[in-house]
Amino acid sequence: MRTLRAASLLAVVALGAATAAPLASAAALDDGVELTLVSTTDTHGHVYNWDYFANAPYEGEDTLGLTRVATEVDRLRAEKGDDSVLVFDNGDAIQGTPLTYYYGLGDGAAGVLSGETTHPMATAFNTIGYDAQVVGNHEFNYGLDMLSAYEGDLNAPLLGANVIDVATGDPYQKPFTVIEREIDGETVRVGVLGLVTPGVRVWDKQYVDGVLEFRDMVETAKEWVPRVQAEADVVVVLAHTGQGTVPDAEYDPADLNEDVVNNIATQVPGIDVVVAGHSHQDVPETLYTNVAGEQVLVTQPSFWAQGLTEVTLNLVKDAAGDLQVDWTEGSAPVVTPVYARDIAEESTAVVDALAEQHATTIEYVNTPVAESLEELSAATSRYEDTPIIDFINNVQAETVDAALEGTEWADVPVISQASPFSRTAVFPKGQVTIRDIAGLYIYENTLRGVEMTGAEVRDYLEYSARYFNQVAPGAAFDPATGTNAITADRPTGIPDYNYDALSGLDYVIDISQPAGSRIRDLTQLDGTPVADDDRFVMAVNNYRQSGGGAYPAVAAAPLVYDERLEIRQLLIDWASARGVIDQADFFDQNWSLTSVAAEVPAEPGTPGQPGTPDEPGTPEPTEQPTATPVPLPSATPVPVAGGSHSGPLANTGVDAASYAGGAALLLLAGIALTVLRRRRSASHSE
Repeated sequence: MRTLRAASLLAVVALGAATAAPLASAAALDDGVELTLVSTTDTHGHVYNWDYFANAPYEGEDTLGLTRVATEVDRLRAEKGDDSVLVFDNGDAIQGTPLTYYYGLGDGAAGVLSGETTHPMATAFNTIGYDAQVVGNHEFNYGLDMLSAYEGDLNAPLLGANVIDVATGDPYQKPFTVIEREIDGETVRVGVLGLVTPGVRVWDKQYVDGVLEFRDMVETAKEWVPRVQAEADVVVVLAHTGQGTVPDAEYDPADLNEDVVNNIATQVPGIDVVVAGHSHQDVPETLYTNVAGEQVLVTQPSFWAQGLTEVTLNLVKDAAGDLQVDWTEGSAPVVTPVYARDIAEESTAVVDALAEQHATTIEYVNTPVAESLEELSAATSRYEDTPIIDFINNVQAETVDAALEGTEWADVPVISQASPFSRTAVFPKGQVTIRDIAGLYIYENTLRGVEMTGAEVRDYLEYSARYFNQVAPGAAFDPATGTNAITADRPTGIPDYNYDALSGLDYVIDISQPAGSRIRDLTQLDGTPVADDDRFVMAVNNYRQSGGGAYPAVAAAPLVYDERLEIRQLLIDWASARGVIDQADFFDQNWSLTSVAAEVPAEPGTPGQPGTPDEPGTPEPTEQPTATPVPLPSATPVPVAGGSHSGPLANTGVDAASYAGGAALLLLAGIALTVLRRRRSASHSE
């Protein structure tokens, strides 16, 4: 039985909450066998401290990379002894940078699949000497053949107890491993169980549907931890899942929840340490007391190899002579977060091991594609229609529209969705390279087309519009606080990648209204109001169509197009074929934000108010769009929402007082849009 701290945390269990423990000093450890567990998570291909999209190293606080993680691991092993240090990775390693794309899906993938080339992430992990790893959801992004090739390249076991082979009913990955070490004359056995978020069944449905089953992580842990405990002195769970929000009393395994680390820690007896991840948070230490009254430590390292955590355990013998984690005061586990920015040197062993693959990737991403006639930026794409997002939507719509020629959907209007994945993406004026396009479309999504009704499209837009925080009627929109709204299902805020802008329709989002009642003036491009029974084909990425983001209707909608073409490559091919990127070929400012109530048309023959056109309807918009939203009369601050999810929020708001007179005049003129529309040309490119 474990030795508990004098200060019991049983109240934590009752509340379904956790206590963030102060980080103790390593010098406080009492006598005993000392074991250090080093963990990384969500490295996403970041081996080098190199931004392939910027073609430059990361600097300052943004410094990262497994090359620096390796340096710290080497230091620890030299200080404590090789057997006293175990190194784990918590998943999401083989997707996320051009390096992992090139060798996972690009030109280098064939060599990895054939065994001629070792996967670069396997090379990095093997060089550092990792002891165990778990599959993350992104390990499935390139299909099961690539996952198998990657697993075969690893020296360490790749775990996943809740990933079940449908054909056999057995775990598809190895459920757990037991690592045996000799430390100070004692044999120490560390059992490591692997779990992955069951969201894979949705996000990578095209690869796993009917082949793999993803079971609830808590129930799987309850099944396997006793087996691990029977063979080990210390039980570690590598759980590719984030900080949970579901109280234990409300937990239902049938829901297959995405983020459940708190439930694993509290509901499953026998666990000493849980390594968390997936949610890209930096939470070095949280303590729980489980249902058996045992203390459990949860550590979540920073993502992108920006850091690691070191958990130092003091192991003592119980009355039966078995080793256990000492939780007595002065000897309890110590957690030390270490950040890449504080590690001066890179490991030459890792740098050299991947030098050729790194150089090949840099050459690939710097391949010229086309010339852009002007700079196109994504900086404001989350709150206003921009040419660079329309570029994505145009290519998607054109591709689906062309594929449907000669089918029963040939005359059905094609609309398209796209998300502002990056706030820093830009096409410079002049030469545009693959890295510029990859910086805009950072995921390896494929293109699909689904049939949707007008009613379903409206519901889809309403769901998307919940991304914005509600403001007072007439209030100015502040980009710094107006997005990433906190919701019950997104307690840290809706991420940018779960906000969609549609092309092929006109609409206005009224952010003065509550979520679910914001879409108005929804019309087809010829001005015809969208009817509930209208038919559309929506070009959509496979993540969204598979249910990612939980958008309504789209996952169940009839699939009319799926040639499994990668969207990023379609963008590259479109630009390369034309040689020129000209926003006049695709930009159509078809949506906007407002906080002003819709104008009620005057009765025919009623004179207009001073400064208002006599004819009912919306006056002509200005010729040029504004980079900064025009403030409306009230400058009431918008309540602050959660984190940015994609880097710092750019504060592009303007001084309302500077425009008060002009804003009031615009309101009197009946202009309801916060972000003004540009006049549309007579024809619209699809």
